[in-house]
Amino acid sequence: MPPEPEPIHAPESPQAASAPAPVPTRASRDLLVKARATIQDRKHKKLEKILELLNTKGKITNDEVEKLLHVSDATATRYLSALEKEGKIKQVGKTGKAVQYERS
Repeated sequence: MPPEPEPIHAPESPQAASAPAPVPTRASRDLLVKARATIQDRKHKKLEKILELLNTKGKITNDEVEKLLHVSDATATRYLSALEKEGKIKQVGKTGKAVQYERS
């Protein structure tokens, strides 16, 4: 009878040794702050583009924002909701294709 093979164990990852989580350094925190600021700046520029289109056309739809910014339906909705929350635009219509946005 052949001997039974030994079970194969996956190598332990360095994190599996229950070491404490690394403490972020000042440099990594600064990098994170800079990255967040960059993201916010890009978002602000996209919101400005939406407002520029709105000034040109008078009314816009979610689909037009999607095409303008090359974003998904959900992202366009979030941008429009943010502008609405800030009081810069208002929604006209309840749901679906009837919804448009205009300046407040």
